Amino acid sequence: MRPLRIQAACLGTLVVLSSAPALADELTAFGAGARSVGMAGAGAALLDDSYAVHANPAGMAFGQPGVSVGFVGAVNRLKTRLSERPAGYDLPDLGASSPAIPSRYRLSARGSQSRAPGFSGFTVGATISAGIDWLRLGVLAFIPTTGIGNQNSFYSDEREQYFSNSVHLAIYGERLSTQQTLIAGSVRPLRWLSIGAGMRFAIETRSNNHVLVPSQANNSVQYIDMRTETGVDTAPLVSAAARFLDDRLRFSLTWRGELQSSLRGANTVQINGFQGTPQYPFSQPMNIVAEHAPHQLNLSAAWAQGSFAAALDTTWSQWSGYRDDTDRIAGFHDTLSVAAGVEGRLAKRSLVRGGIGYRPSPVPEQTGRTNYADNSMWVFGLGLSQEVMIAGMTLDVSAFGQLQAAVPRSHTKAFSSSSPACADGVAALCDEIPDDTKDPATGKTMPEAQGLQTGNPGFPGWSSGGWIAAAGVQVSWRYR
Repeated sequence: MRPLRIQAACLGTLVVLSSAPALADELTAFGAGARSVGMAGAGAALLDDSYAVHANPAGMAFGQPGVSVGFVGAVNRLKTRLSERPAGYDLPDLGASSPAIPSRYRLSARGSQSRAPGFSGFTVGATISAGIDWLRLGVLAFIPTTGIGNQNSFYSDEREQYFSNSVHLAIYGERLSTQQTLIAGSVRPLRWLSIGAGMRFAIETRSNNHVLVPSQANNSVQYIDMRTETGVDTAPLVSAAARFLDDRLRFSLTWRGELQSSLRGANTVQINGFQGTPQYPFSQPMNIVAEHAPHQLNLSAAWAQGSFAAALDTTWSQWSGYRDDTDRIAGFHDTLSVAAGVEGRLAKRSLVRGGIGYRPSPVPEQTGRTNYADNSMWVFGLGLSQEVMIAGMTLDVSAFGQLQAAVPRSHTKAFSSSSPACADGVAALCDEIPDDTKDPATGKTMPEAQGLQTGNPGFPGWSSGGWIAAAGVQVSWRYR
């Protein structure tokens, strides 16, 4: 088979493998490929293989076409520890007129701590030249072992008491175990300059359903007519890369656009017995953002001479535009992270690399109604690459690992006996049983409703910390 056909076959196979895309941030959280992970996320300006599709698409035009396959797994020991809940703040049972379900009817007990899951998955990627020296096309995918198309959501406030009744990690949680797919191309108009562009993809679901409840006496019987469509949301990737001094001094600038994995639509519900009222039928809108990746701008500088290379990367992330699971601006702030890494020759065919980085948390202090859990992270990377000859082919076999240690953090809710009632737009810890709640029989305010009553899982506060460690292997083959 001719080289061009080999390249086309590899690229086509990967497109098929990644044809059901969803959003993940494994590549952004740890780095794209063995080299970047081992250098603590640094080295975008050094990348010229399929992993450049994510970190620096323009870099592909400086490298040989190739195929990469890898496996990565992570142990997640990041956790939140809830403060002991004081007595006297539970939601009382006021009968059928109560504005909220009493605390004693929770399906899940409030736990003392919660942990985020680990993850594992395969990375596959390829670049081709299509027979043109100054052109590269590439594709990259992360395929989790837990399956593709995962979408999870949580409430960040008191509503979560009716579900998990816990506090969830906003960034390092389930989002790490969903699929990611990227495609890109790059051209090299000048010997020292390359320009690249591409796309990232995320699942976008539209669901408009009709529901009939034939009897108010038995709500467990429902008839559902489903109308669900699954498509994709896209976000652009744009980068430029330049190399000077015989390719020793290297720079890259990469912008990754904002991307969401969402579920939107509505349920139109008919309940027998509601005929002739404004509640027949009624609509239940759905606007869920399962994942949100912010706009990012990465600037990378590197020096590569012989078998030695050093890199320094800084990444700006526009977390101020972050939309939470209920499609509302979360109030995060933008961040600027930094990473530095080096690699050098260990033996004739062996390279060793390492790095350190710091990623500040975008989440402000959680003194009010919301419970976004996140920590600033120190990042430490280590990796080893070995050239191996198999059947006349030179393969690069790499092992890598990364440890991210969370800076311990704690939050304490600000509250008083006159906390505002829960309503849209209220940012403070709110009262779920307003003080003016009246007894429908007497018309008088209920004494049980006085003061603050809240089932908010994050009340009266919590702490978070721990670590997450990822490790894996990667095999790469460069062809002409």
